[in-house]
Amino acid sequence: MKRLLYALPLFAFTLPLHAQVPAESEDVMLQGFYWNSQTETGWTELQQLSGDIAAHFTVVWLPPSASAEGGGAVGGTNVGYHPRVWNDQNSCWGTADNLKSLIASLHEGGVKVLADIVVNHRAGDTGWGNFTADDFGSYGSYQLTGAHICSDDEINTDASAGTWNGTATGAADTGENWGGARDLDHTSPYVQADVTAYLSWLKGEFGYDGWRYDFAKGFAGAYVGQYNTATSPYLSVGEYWDGAYDNVNAWIAQTGHRSMAFDFPMKYAALNNGLARGNFSSMAWIEDQTTWRPAGLIHHYSTCGYAVTFVDNHDTYQDSNRFTGYVDQAYAFILSSAGVPCVFWPHWQGQYRDAIERMIEVRRAAGIHSESKVEVTQRSTYYESLAEGHRGSLITRIGTSAPTTVPEGYYLAASGSGWQMFLSDATAAIHSVATNDSAVDPSRPAYRLDGRRTTNPNEKGLIITAGSKTIRP
Repeated sequence: MKRLLYALPLFAFTLPLHAQVPAESEDVMLQGFYWNSQTETGWTELQQLSGDIAAHFTVVWLPPSASAEGGGAVGGTNVGYHPRVWNDQNSCWGTADNLKSLIASLHEGGVKVLADIVVNHRAGDTGWGNFTADDFGSYGSYQLTGAHICSDDEINTDASAGTWNGTATGAADTGENWGGARDLDHTSPYVQADVTAYLSWLKGEFGYDGWRYDFAKGFAGAYVGQYNTATSPYLSVGEYWDGAYDNVNAWIAQTGHRSMAFDFPMKYAALNNGLARGNFSSMAWIEDQTTWRPAGLIHHYSTCGYAVTFVDNHDTYQDSNRFTGYVDQAYAFILSSAGVPCVFWPHWQGQYRDAIERMIEVRRAAGIHSESKVEVTQRSTYYESLAEGHRGSLITRIGTSAPTTVPEGYYLAASGSGWQMFLSDATAAIHSVATNDSAVDPSRPAYRLDGRRTTNPNEKGLIITAGSKTIRP
């Protein structure tokens, strides 16, 4: 007889404070691309994998889908971060129709889809400052001009701008300058209306559910809050690339607490400078001088619910910001912590896939969520944490020096080289049944993928797993 753990339904248990910041979210996100992955993660390629994605993730973040500088040829080399034509969704990733079909397929699997929103800056059509017209049909039409470019943009300061030099007459930038394209003046009501129409059109015509804001340092967070209020995304997350907790927390506050943020403070403190160097003490910060919690936005009760945690993304993966330690150990850290974890495509599709999927399964079994209380109980020669979820508790150990003994009241649910996860026995009692190798005891309740209980072991949609073994009755 074996005790088997049921894979839980892949939906979020959320009571949103703001629609764009789900409360106590059990979401697990996938970044569905990496730099120059067009032939692997184009729209048609992702659609072929939509069922596989839906089996493990509840949110997927897609790359920028607007036609970009250099043209919108499918399979082209511009990944989209210098958008040229907002209302043209034919890009290097696929056609607009391909995109609609992909999003519809992901929705069929219960997956929410985030658009990568690049509105800090924009490329000109044939010159520095001549923008294409924005025609969003019933959502409105707009024509940006030099009056909508920040006055301190390099179009006014770089002599190579030629006849465009001095033509920007907008207000000063409210954030950092981006040198590769024109910085838009978000203080302008016209720009605000254009951006709002753009996002509303993406949501209404293509089915996007939420936003990932690129280069959030480029304009004041208040405008992100404004755009979210106007468009009500399921989830919003900003790329405020900064390792300082206070700075990222301040940006979240600027949005009116209407957006989450990527937990760069966690990545640098806990992962790059902590785990990768065997410095376990850096993996925890103290909350209000009382309790040690996982480092980053996730260390404090007031900010953990706004954190999207990650190991690497398309940018950090390319350079010295890349995590250089054991990747599966890093996922054991974020998948046992508060926040909404985001899995990076190459990690999921590579050698760590089985481990990541098993960790996601364990996280869901305990019901670990974005605001879970997680206490770090060891941070010297190894890392250990205790996380409380909606359905049970989870003990996680990371490091080759960690003991392998099973804590009293727990059982080993997943493990690998240098990491272990233990679920509370109470979790097993709720979500397990006694079985043999060939049948499920029909007298004990199980769970379907839609969350409803069943006593029929042959019912379609019932999935039972034991370690790496999967039984599909």
